[in-house]
Amino acid sequence: MDMKRLIITFSIVLLWACKKSEKYINEYDGNIPIVFVHGLMASGDTYEKQVKRFTSNGYSLDELYAYDYNSMDVLNDPKNDLNKLIDEVLKKTKAPKVNLVGHSLGSSIVYEFCTNPLRAAKVEHLVTLAGFIQDRPGGPSGEIPTLNIFSMHDKVVTGGGNIRGAENLKLEHKDHYEVATCVETFDAMYSFFNNKQVAKSVEVLPEDNIVLSGVAASFGENIYRAGTIVEIYEINSQTGFRLQEKPVATFQTNKKGEWGEFQAKPATYYEFVVYNTNSSRARKVHYYREPFVRSDKLVYLRTFPTEGLVSNLISAIPSDDGQSVVIFFGASQSVLAGRDQLTVDDYNYATNKYAGIGNTTIALFLFDDNKNRQSDFTSLPLLELIPFLNGADQYFQTETPATIMFEFNGRKLPVYNWKSKSEGVSVAVFE
Repeated sequence: MDMKRLIITFSIVLLWACKKSEKYINEYDGNIPIVFVHGLMASGDTYEKQVKRFTSNGYSLDELYAYDYNSMDVLNDPKNDLNKLIDEVLKKTKAPKVNLVGHSLGSSIVYEFCTNPLRAAKVEHLVTLAGFIQDRPGGPSGEIPTLNIFSMHDKVVTGGGNIRGAENLKLEHKDHYEVATCVETFDAMYSFFNNKQVAKSVEVLPEDNIVLSGVAASFGENIYRAGTIVEIYEINSQTGFRLQEKPVATFQTNKKGEWGEFQAKPATYYEFVVYNTNSSRARKVHYYREPFVRSDKLVYLRTFPTEGLVSNLISAIPSDDGQSVVIFFGASQSVLAGRDQLTVDDYNYATNKYAGIGNTTIALFLFDDNKNRQSDFTSLPLLELIPFLNGADQYFQTETPATIMFEFNGRKLPVYNWKSKSEGVSVAVFE
C-alpha cells in the first residue's frame, strides 16, 4: 500500500471511530472515566487527592484509574501497557472513551500515546500537566481537545508555556509537583471534562463509610511482588505508639501489588507496615498517615528496591539498630523555604539549605550519616544526586521508646523510633 492510500485508510478509520464514539457518548450516561499517568520516579498516588476531589463531585472510584510504569527503565515503552489498561477500563465501564491525564514525564507519554490514530480514537480529552511545550493539541492532527497546565515557578520542567490551539492555564507560585495536585488544577480539569460545569466543591468532602485500598510497589521503579505483607495498626495521635499489639488488619498483595479493602475509622491515625518475606535484602517500611476522611484506593506503600539503579543509590541509608531512619514525604507539594514550615523534633528544615527554590524537595531523609550519635544537620551528598530528594544528618536514639514529631504547616504527625536494621524505616506522609 502506498503512502497516499495509507493516509486515506487511517483517516477513514479515525473518522469512523470518532463518529461511532460520538454516538456512544450520547447514549452513555456515566462519567467518562479518567486515566492518570504519573511522572519520573513517581507512582499513581500523585493523583490521590485529585481522585478524592473527583469522588467528592459525583465520580465513582470505578471511573478513576492510575497507570504505573517503571520510569527508571529508559528501554521500556509504557504506551503499550497504557493501551491495555485503557482497553480494560473501557470494557469494565462500558464507556466509549477515556479522559487521559499525564504529569511531567507522563505528559509526554500521554501526548505520544495519542499520535497513533487507533489509540487517539479512545481518548475524549487530553490533559498535560507540567509538561514540555508541544506544537499543537493531542491527536494525529491535533483534533483531541487538550488542556495544558503549567507553572512559571516550576524548577523541574522549566520554560513551560502555551500550546497553540489548546486550552492553557498558567499557574502562579506552584512547584512542579503541585501542578498535578493543587485545587486550581482540579477545578480546571473538572470543568474541562464536564462541558464547563463548575465543581460543587474543590475540597475533599468527608464521608462516613471510609474504605481504603492501594498498591505496594518498589520506590522509583514500581515493581510489584505478589505476597508482599501489609499490616495496619491504630496509633496514638500524640505519640505515634501503637494502641494494640496485633494489627487491626493484615493483607497480602496480588501480582499487581494490590492490597485491601480496609474499613477505616474517621479521625483515626494509622500506621501501615509493608514488607516482603521472599527477599533477604527487603526492609520493613512504616508509613504514618493523617486521618482519612474519604474512601481512597490510591494508598501507595513504597518498598525499598532490592536491585537496580535506585537500590544502589539508596544503599547508603543505614541499617543500624543504634538509630532510627525517618523520612518526610509531601504527598501534595514540595517543601519551600519562605512559604512552608517543616520541623522534625523542633529542628527547622524549611530553609534554603534543604528546601530552596530550586530543590523541589518532596522527600527528606533523616539519619545519623556519620554515626557519631549526634545531630550535625549536615546535608547528605548522595541524595542530592536524585531528583526530588534531600537529606540531613539527624540522630534519633533507639535505646528507649520515643516519639519523633513531624510538623508541616501546622499539622503534626508522630512517628515511633524504630530500630532501622531489625524493625525498618519510617515515613511520615502529609497529604
